[in-house]
Amino acid sequence: MTAAQSVETLHIPEGLNYECTGCGKCCGGWSVPLTEQDYFRIADIDWGKQSPERYFGKSLFREMRDYESESTPYTHAIMEGADGHCPFLVDKLCFIHAKFDSKTKPSICQLFPYSFNRTPSGTYATISFYSMGAVNNSGRALVEQRDYLESKFAEFNQLYPDHQPNWSQIQLTTGISMTWDQYLTHEEKLISYIKDRSVSLENRFLNGSNYLARIMQEARGSAVAPAVASTDGAANLNWLDKNLLTALHKIYFPIDKLGRGEGDFNFYRFLYQTGFQGLFPGTKIRVPGKSYSFETLERMPFPSTDPDIEDLIYRYFYSRIFGKHYFGAGFGQLSLITGFNHLAIIFGLIKLQSKAIAKLRNAEVVSYLDVAAAVRQLEKRLGETSLDGMAAATFEALMTSNRRVARVLAHS
Repeated sequence: MTAAQSVETLHIPEGLNYECTGCGKCCGGWSVPLTEQDYFRIADIDWGKQSPERYFGKSLFREMRDYESESTPYTHAIMEGADGHCPFLVDKLCFIHAKFDSKTKPSICQLFPYSFNRTPSGTYATISFYSMGAVNNSGRALVEQRDYLESKFAEFNQLYPDHQPNWSQIQLTTGISMTWDQYLTHEEKLISYIKDRSVSLENRFLNGSNYLARIMQEARGSAVAPAVASTDGAANLNWLDKNLLTALHKIYFPIDKLGRGEGDFNFYRFLYQTGFQGLFPGTKIRVPGKSYSFETLERMPFPSTDPDIEDLIYRYFYSRIFGKHYFGAGFGQLSLITGFNHLAIIFGLIKLQSKAIAKLRNAEVVSYLDVAAAVRQLEKRLGETSLDGMAAATFEALMTSNRRVARVLAHS
């Protein structure tokens, strides 16, 4: 598929399954946003009459704050219940859907967990791993649901008619541009590394990072071969590695709930999140009620032979690469090298967070559920987080090195 072909071509990833499991876990942790049409459609219903014991006399909706609604089609939100879940979640099912139909639900709920990303070579469909159905790869293969995905894509176009991501200035690395067709060639190679089950997950990412380092050297016309980084014998995490991981962890795995925009990566928030650790040492991974040093978490083994954990992590990162949700218009206009290395470092954070969750429950072994919890929280935060220009430049400065990737993967 070349850049000259129709942008309306819908690409569907192989190896990913999805059907709703009816667990209700997707319906908590945020205030569900409503378009103006959603709001009037749903708020006009007398919910106190539909279920007096649940809704009579209760406020169910609120206007969104300016920073929440900026650059979105949303104007209002459903207020969360006392338990943090949508008040319309009843017995793990949507009360709106049960009383009326799926078209009465908020538009975002009708689309969830499907995601569509327009690019010069077509639109790429993926699914949110905040959904337990996606996490557990439940149900039918997405490639067998093309008609349904096409209908969801049509709904997406109605909700976001002006969705036209800017892919015109993609870069291999800062100062080195590339064409979309060149990108597709590199993506094919990166996906082949991520799919290579003959090596560990750590080495899959590192092979991709080393490949991009080599391409960067060639693009610069350097006669010096790039250093091939390895997890074997990788140096310990240095001061800057720990500060970077601390800042990323505070944004992606916050202890306190963050509203939309409150956890964005702007440059000054980045400095704040590190706590200026150069002046006040104490970089640690924090979870509710506990904090752990990087050295403590490194000593706890991460399962390397659990096929379910390996498959979950593979599917999660394959989905982000296939969907182009990691560089360029897909995430902060990052260069390809920084975008991919960011994914590798995120894998290191998943390992650290999974270990911290296991320790919090006094377990000696990381379980599939620990990893699933880390992936779901990360997925939610990545969907809520954006980068300003200075923060993106900071990412470019700190995440170009394949050696840093090796250190993080070896010691997380």
